[in-house]
Amino acid sequence: MNADQLWDTTMDPEARLRGQETHRRCSNSRELFNSLMGDDVEPRKIFIDENAKFVVNLDV
Repeated sequence: MNADQLWDTTMDPEARLRGQETHRRCSNSRELFNSLMGDDVEPRKIFIDENAKFVVNLDV
């Protein structure tokens, strides 16, 4: 991204929007993160098996 694009999309105070992001389901987010990134492989395999049918436009 060049400087002009950065100014137009992010840095210009007149154009940017600011807001606070919150996690309403923080415990679910933490559980999902641990399932996908944790040391235990089995939850990751289960997640992939259950959600593979929803994948669209996979570029391997």
